[in-house]
Amino acid sequence: MTIKPEKNEISVVVCCQQNKHIKALKQFIQSSDAPFAVRMTQDQLQAFDAVNEAKPDCVLITVSQGDAILPFCASLRDSEAGATVPILLGTETKNCQNLRNEVIKAGLSDVYVATRLPSELVAAVTVIVRAKFAEDRLRAGNRSLAELAQERSRALQESEERYRFLFNSCSDGAMAFEMIGGIPRLLDINDVACHWLGYSRDELLHIPLRQLTTADRVNNVRGRLESILQHNELFFETVLRARDGSKIPLEIMTRSFTLEDNRHVVVALGKRVAPVGLQCKTHNAEDEYHYLVTQTGQMIYDCDLKTGHVIWGGAVGQISGFTPRQMTQMGWEGWQERIVQEDRGRVKSLLADALHVMGKYQIEYRIAHKSGEIRHIEDNGVVLPDANGEAGRLLGAMKDITSRIQAEEERRRLDGELQHSQRLESLGVLAGGIAHDFNNILAGIIGLTDLALRQIPEESLAHDDLTEALQAANRAKELVKQILAFSRQSGQDRNSIYLHIVAREAIKLLRASLPAMIEIIDSVDSHSGAVMANAAQLYQVITNFSTNAAQAMTGQSGKLEIRVRDIEVDKAMAERNPALRPGPYVELSVRDTGHGMAPSVLARVFDPFFTTKGPGQGTGMGLAVVHGIITDHGGAAWAESKLGIGSIFYVLLPRIAGVVVEEFFDNTTLQRGHERILFVDDDEAVLRFAESALPRQGFKLTLCRNGEEGLKVFAEKPHNFDLVITDQVMPKMSGEKLAAAIHQLRPDMPIILFTGFSDEIPPEQLQRAGINEVVLKPIIVKDLVDAIRKAIDRSAR
Repeated sequence: MTIKPEKNEISVVVCCQQNKHIKALKQFIQSSDAPFAVRMTQDQLQAFDAVNEAKPDCVLITVSQGDAILPFCASLRDSEAGATVPILLGTETKNCQNLRNEVIKAGLSDVYVATRLPSELVAAVTVIVRAKFAEDRLRAGNRSLAELAQERSRALQESEERYRFLFNSCSDGAMAFEMIGGIPRLLDINDVACHWLGYSRDELLHIPLRQLTTADRVNNVRGRLESILQHNELFFETVLRARDGSKIPLEIMTRSFTLEDNRHVVVALGKRVAPVGLQCKTHNAEDEYHYLVTQTGQMIYDCDLKTGHVIWGGAVGQISGFTPRQMTQMGWEGWQERIVQEDRGRVKSLLADALHVMGKYQIEYRIAHKSGEIRHIEDNGVVLPDANGEAGRLLGAMKDITSRIQAEEERRRLDGELQHSQRLESLGVLAGGIAHDFNNILAGIIGLTDLALRQIPEESLAHDDLTEALQAANRAKELVKQILAFSRQSGQDRNSIYLHIVAREAIKLLRASLPAMIEIIDSVDSHSGAVMANAAQLYQVITNFSTNAAQAMTGQSGKLEIRVRDIEVDKAMAERNPALRPGPYVELSVRDTGHGMAPSVLARVFDPFFTTKGPGQGTGMGLAVVHGIITDHGGAAWAESKLGIGSIFYVLLPRIAGVVVEEFFDNTTLQRGHERILFVDDDEAVLRFAESALPRQGFKLTLCRNGEEGLKVFAEKPHNFDLVITDQVMPKMSGEKLAAAIHQLRPDMPIILFTGFSDEIPPEQLQRAGINEVVLKPIIVKDLVDAIRKAIDRSAR
């Protein structure tokens, strides 16, 4: 029979001839947590068959004194299934040592002896099998390592043979150096280089590099070596001196790498090809020519239009990243394939025009450098006629103008930022004026509603309705704050703002500016949390994302979705993006259904100056600026895209405890007073609020509707007032000027500036005007009374 535990980890065949031992062993295994699958047998023949059938992890045999068990163990060792299975012999305690001696004498491996107690046997089986498992894993690991070592050795041998074949059979020269203490030591050189230099391989291995250098270049050797070591890959032209003293002009391509803490350099040498007009001249003239054109930083070319064959010279490696030989093999068609696809058609068209008139041309375009970078090129050339008077050759020179283009784009970007800043400044002035009027309206609504609530029983329906109205007015007050925070941002100041408010403002402008065929989907959660941020910069982020999305759908209908919502960043997400930390965030996403981006474009989409647009259509700085803004705010930005489906740009910003919006009526008992107050404001709703609220609390109130009237009333009887409350923006005379005039008449007079205009006045300017407190409209009665009490009590001290 078989006893199967819940965890079937160890398979055991048990051979036990005595029923009492079988029963005791069964009971112990069933009552213990031993992870055994046990197959019971009562004689050696059954056990032998069970081993062949089950291939167990261990064989347990109970043995009485005098049993001939060792021949059976030997027969198990000779079988295929039992050859490596550990065998545990359980016997009486007094028989253990004798049985161990017999096992050792018989030379049987993996046969163990233990007392016949069930607990001892179970423990012994567990230890033996685990040791066997560990041994099997170790043996398998050793086999894998041996196979891997053999495979690596074979691969290394094959690599060495390929290297030897290529090194010795190529038509160019090849050398390998090891740098020791800054001094190059030649390790290997092929037959071609030996032939060019006129030395044997053994001779060159013992010749210092200076001996192969021409006299006019010896002083430049150290600098050239340093340059080689600084760059992983380097191309340059030089001249080496052969054994007979002749000069060999060469194109050099080096590759440096570190091996066992030493720098190694592999060098490919190619004989330099002179341009057509100089092939018959002396080496000195050729050297002088190459030196001059290289120093200009220009890449020159001579193209045979009939064959497409091109001779290249000058700063070829610097501009293209290729050697002149590689460029010659590329041909004219190959060079045109290096032109960025968006520019290629325009370049071919302009060249065709020049060929037609056989004149000069100047073209600016972008190419793909060998490194993968995009470079801007200025190509100046001329078309020369052949013997038949037809276009036969192109002679020209190219120079890299990438730095100039980037400088121009940076200047345009800065000009754009300046214009953007000026527009925001104008918007701030406009919004400030509008907000002043709006806050005056809200001051009346909030103040009078607050007064009404204090006169109506809380259990009445009217009290509930007015409470709702007060909540709505307070939300409007908060909205004005947010719009003002957005409009007056300098670009650096940050406040606690709601991203959904900025997003909604951006959506309004986008609906007016984007084509009607683009459907704008508003997925903004108006209950999402607040962030500490610069509202103008976040507005710039949204508009940049949205403009890019719209451009991806140019000429076609599509959808642009703007989403704002709260999310929680967990540990796994934070590990994927090092800029994030686990915790609460607000997510902004902008999704479009445009053409999407290839993975190569997506990988560089936030890189400065990277753009897929044509010349003059984009600076490549928009998304780089966005990334900088979000990073500076402690957030993260990334994009996802699929060709033909569209793109999604994401921004995560840390969520904070948001701006507190007054939602509930404060029924606290108001402080009372008896002081005489001069209240000056040009808004009837504000005057109505003051006239209704303050006398109810015991204050004696004199109302004036502008600054001149207020000054006249005060000047007539300056000692008839204990406090002045004045608006800031009024016709004829501002509140600040009124306060300054009153302060001259009575320096001890406390003055409160009660204003809906939120621009901050410097403290020293307030002090000069004699203003003690600034209270922003709109406000509830309690806050106004508290401000009055504070100003009066402070002046009394």
